[in-house]
Amino acid sequence: MYFARRGLAVHFFDRALVDALAEGWIGLEVHAFTKGELPRRLWRITQRRP
Repeated sequence: MYFARRGLAVHFFDRALVDALAEGWIGLEVHAFTKGELPRRLWRITQRRP
C-alpha cells in the first residue's frame, strides 16, 4: 500500500512467474524481502527494455 498510495503500480507474483515475465527485458535489480505479519517472501524487480 505504501507505493500504491504514492502513485506507483504494485504487483505481486511468485519468483517463477517473475522469471518468465522477464524474458526480453534487462534486469537491473532483484531484491528479495519479507513484508507484513505473515512470513511471505516478496521480490522487488527493476527492469528496462533493451
